[in-house]
Amino acid sequence: MNTRKILFALMASFALLAASCTPNTAEDDLYDNGVDKTKIPSQKD
Repeated sequence: MNTRKILFALMASFALLAASCTPNTAEDDLYDNGVDKTKIPSQKD
């Protein structure tokens, strides 16, 4: 029973590590260009 928990913990840790090391291939212009603050409506009432 203990070996199953340890094996599961190791597999889960490896899966999280593998997922965190994969390159991010998403094309997101928000991070590349930033936010144009002139297009944000003001909240003044």
